[in-house]
Amino acid sequence: MSSRTSSERESNAKNPTVPAADKAVAQAQTSGAAQRTLQEVQHARLASRLREFGSTCETIRALGVDPDQYANGLAKQYADLSQTLREPAPRQAKSLSPRVARLLDQFGDIFNPWQTVVAPNATVGLVQVPPASKGGGTIGAEILQGDLAVGGEIYASGPDEQWWVNTWQYVVPFPTPSSTFSNPGSLSYRFTVGGAFDFYRQDVVSGSVHLYATVFTTNDMANHPIQFTQPPVSSEFLINATLPVSDVPPFVYGGAQINGTITLVPGGTPAIAILIGLIFSVVNGDVQFFPGETGEILLSNPDATAPTDVGRVEYRRDQIFWVNAVSQLVNS
Repeated sequence: MSSRTSSERESNAKNPTVPAADKAVAQAQTSGAAQRTLQEVQHARLASRLREFGSTCETIRALGVDPDQYANGLAKQYADLSQTLREPAPRQAKSLSPRVARLLDQFGDIFNPWQTVVAPNATVGLVQVPPASKGGGTIGAEILQGDLAVGGEIYASGPDEQWWVNTWQYVVPFPTPSSTFSNPGSLSYRFTVGGAFDFYRQDVVSGSVHLYATVFTTNDMANHPIQFTQPPVSSEFLINATLPVSDVPPFVYGGAQINGTITLVPGGTPAIAILIGLIFSVVNGDVQFFPGETGEILLSNPDATAPTDVGRVEYRRDQIFWVNAVSQLVNS
C-alpha cells in the first residue's frame, strides 16, 4: 500500500508533522469527544489496580513507595472519577431503530446493493502526553489511504499511571441523490476498523492499550457540519488489553464492523465522521512498537478482499416508502 521504507515509516510515526494552527483547532474539537472515554478507561484501570494490589504490593514497596499510601491514593482517584462519571453522558442522536435497520440491511442485500465511497485521508486530532516530569516519548502515525501506520516509544517512572492519548479523524461525505424528494428516506452505512500491535519492548510494572472508534453524523453537511463536541451516534472499543502482554510474541489485535443509519433531508449532503482513538498507559517502565503490518489501524469496507478496498466505506439509500414498509412489518 506504500512504497516507503520501514525506516521512513518509523521516523514519520515518531515525529508526526502537523501545522501548529491546524493541530490546535483539531485538539480543541476532539478533546471533548475523547475526554469522557479517557475517564472511563482510567476508572476501569483504577478498579483493576485496586484488585491487584495484593500481588503488586511488594513491587510498589521496592519502588520506594509506602504501599498503604499508594493504595489510599488509588482509592481517592477511583472515588473522584466515580463521582465525575455519575454525571450523565450527552444523549446520543438516534436514527432508525436497530430492528428496522437490521431488516433493511437483510432486504437491501437482495434488492438494493451496497455502494462504496473512498474516505479522505485521516487528519490528526488530539495528541496528549503526560507532564515531562512524569513520563516521556510520543506515539504517531504515517497517514495513508485508510491506513494509520502507528508506532512510537513511551516511558514513565514511579508508581503513578501515566497516559498518552492520540486520535485521528475521518470525515466522509456521501454522494447526494441526483433528484430531489420531499422525503428522501434514509442512508445506511457500514465499515470495519481493526488494529494490531506487536510490542518490541514492554518492560513495565503495569500498563494498558485501548483502541476505539466513535462515529458522528450529519444529514446536511453544508448547513450543519459535524462538530466533534456533539454527542456521537456510537462508540465501540476494539482493543482493551493489559500490559505487559504474556503472549509470545507480545501481540494484541482487535476490530469490529460498525453499522448505522442517517435520516436524509431534501438537498442535504449526508456525512459521517469517524474518530479513531488510541490510549496507552504506563506504570514505571518503557513501551516501544514500530509501524507496519503489526503496528497499524485499518479502515475498510466489510467485504474487503484486496488492498484497494482499504479506506472504503459502504453506503445504501432506502427511499421513504421502503423504510415505512419495513417499519410497519417490524411493528406488526
